[in-house]
Amino acid sequence: MSEIISRFQAKDKKTSDEFTTVDGLLFLEKAVNKRLCVANGESLRSLFLGECHDATGHFGYRKTSPNFVQRFWWPSMMEDAKRYVETCEVCQRDKLRTQAPLGLIKPLPIPEGPGQSVSTDFMDALMTSRSGKRHIFVIVDRFTKYARLIAMPGTAKTDFVIKLFMDNWVRDFGLPTSIVSDRDVRFTSEPWQSTAEQMGTKLQMTSGNHPESNGQAEQMNRVVQYLLRHYIKPSQDDWDEKLPLVASLYNNVVHSTTGMTPNQLHLGWKPRTALDFLLPEREPTAAPGSIDFVVKYEQMLQQAVEHIIKSQEAMIASENKHRRSSNFQVGERVWVKSVELGQELGISRKLMPPYFQPWEILDIVEDQPDGPSYAIRIPPHLRTYPVFHASKLAPFAATEQFPSRRSMLPPTMDGEVDVDQIIEHRVMPVPRPSGRGSPPKPRMQYRVSFRHHLDPKEDRWFTREELMRTAPQVIAGYERALKGKMPAE
Repeated sequence: MSEIISRFQAKDKKTSDEFTTVDGLLFLEKAVNKRLCVANGESLRSLFLGECHDATGHFGYRKTSPNFVQRFWWPSMMEDAKRYVETCEVCQRDKLRTQAPLGLIKPLPIPEGPGQSVSTDFMDALMTSRSGKRHIFVIVDRFTKYARLIAMPGTAKTDFVIKLFMDNWVRDFGLPTSIVSDRDVRFTSEPWQSTAEQMGTKLQMTSGNHPESNGQAEQMNRVVQYLLRHYIKPSQDDWDEKLPLVASLYNNVVHSTTGMTPNQLHLGWKPRTALDFLLPEREPTAAPGSIDFVVKYEQMLQQAVEHIIKSQEAMIASENKHRRSSNFQVGERVWVKSVELGQELGISRKLMPPYFQPWEILDIVEDQPDGPSYAIRIPPHLRTYPVFHASKLAPFAATEQFPSRRSMLPPTMDGEVDVDQIIEHRVMPVPRPSGRGSPPKPRMQYRVSFRHHLDPKEDRWFTREELMRTAPQVIAGYERALKGKMPAE
């Protein structure tokens, strides 16, 4: 820019034809526009970039660039403008991503055989049966696809679930080496984990709010719903009575993954059904325990493995066409989908930002069947499992090019997720009124920091009553932690 000014002052003809001065300001004259030439100062350029982008609706680079081109000029303006828009935190937070989700599928290893690994899940029937049942405990063998469906009350506790698992699976098929499940409180509880340890069973839990990682159980849930619709009464309160029929129908149909029926692969023989009445009896198969039975069963297992591998490869190729690899590293900051962090009080979900923070990545969890997950430094008051699948995250674009960029944050909302954390508290004495009577209780105040506001000067003090109206979970978490730190009396 200084070279242009020098040539202009020297009355260089080419420069004089392109540039002019008005009231001491230098303008570039092209076509019908006079564009202000902005000196090489970061704060001034950031100010004009903000006026063209932040103050005009936070649109993308293509819609924002005419605002720059028509009014301003400096040698690297378009590159600077593009970088400014790409690193705008408001745009990153509020923009809906339309790209393919992150996280390439990497399925769990194929079990070595029947009974080795099972998937478990709780399916809500959304209707309480006449016998008081509400949920279905779904257990599926990951190798044979054999399933057990157990009706249970919606209020069933962990000890009851353990008994159901022992009576309906372990008693018949032995102790599995691994159990794949979601993070239901009963599966994350100490009794369930203690029982698994006693059985020598490894627990493999999916990341929070990502049922796709336990695809076996989720697929089974859809099948159960489909079959129940065929056989239940219009009142729907007899669904638990139909579960044995549903399980039988499912286990006697050829599964697309193995090429065999779950019953045949799991038991070693094909149970007789009503369809067998229509044809003459076939030659009896080899008796269980005989050498012929063992040889045929081993051949059946090998055929199933080959079929599973082919099905898995086809599924991976099909699914990964619509996914992208995730290359986040420990220490990077990422945006987290707001739907993963709880509902805002009194705030419309549709008008909420799609993403929050960004937060730092603490660790990479590679052994997820649906691609990698990441442990994120989530504030403890949010009370959510801090491991998120890659598809729930978005990269954070940062730059040090515009240090004087104005705050890009929207006005604070009166919702609980605007509060980041409580920093400290203090007791404020209340003046004693004149006359008799007991003195008033002192009032508690809390110093609060807000999400996205990094400057401690922006912290504010609130009374407990004010926070209970807008951030009850935050204050409850703080008081629980405070109570835990108090010395024992």
